Amino acid sequence: MLSPIIILVEPQLGENIGSACRAMLNFNVNTLRLVNPRDGWPNPAANALSAGALEDKNFNVSLYNSLNEATEDISYLLATSARHRDMNKPVYDTTKAIFHIVESENSGLKTGIMFGGEKSGLNNKDLVKADAIININSNKDFSSINLSMSVLTVCYQWFIEKNKTDIMEENNTYKDKEMATKSELTYFIERLVRLLEETNFFNPEERKKIMINHIEAIFRRNNLTLQELNILHGIITTITRV
Repeated sequence: MLSPIIILVEPQLGENIGSACRAMLNFNVNTLRLVNPRDGWPNPAANALSAGALEDKNFNVSLYNSLNEATEDISYLLATSARHRDMNKPVYDTTKAIFHIVESENSGLKTGIMFGGEKSGLNNKDLVKADAIININSNKDFSSINLSMSVLTVCYQWFIEKNKTDIMEENNTYKDKEMATKSELTYFIERLVRLLEETNFFNPEERKKIMINHIEAIFRRNNLTLQELNILHGIITTITRV
């Protein structure tokens, strides 16, 4: 059974990682990717709080140096955030977000859900890589949710949605299309940015970082197929030959 890959970006406490592992396996979500955990990996504190999940033969944990590496094979990626941070991306509640996850999985796509560290969550550089944002419904006056509880909420909702028989019949969105992976999108965006740098597009220079973030958001939120991405590569090739 396909399940979303859970990605923890720079988590701090081993206890939270262990509790997240326990919550994942409770609901048949069995792949965890860690990006630069503060206290390294493996972590004895995580083992203690995982209630045996980390020893389960069906549970997989991988360590990565960057978010790009952790998401390069994922075609549909969601990010959890309590703040929208003025990003031009769809913002879903948990139910709607997980519906899209299951819809993508039923089409054979590899999916992922990323969570930021305990102190400040995901930053804009991380969020821009996502196709959409998950905003977990909670008390507006007290919306800070523990990392492992956020993972539990999302995994529980996935477990419920995955077991609805009518979901399989409703899913036709990308059935016959080969979707571009995050790695393929990253390569295209890097190629486009190099071309724009050569033509002095980023003017003034101090706005370059913001402009690159906007460019990246444009292409990452549109669920490009591999065929569409190849067309865009062809456009760049033609322009550079002129």
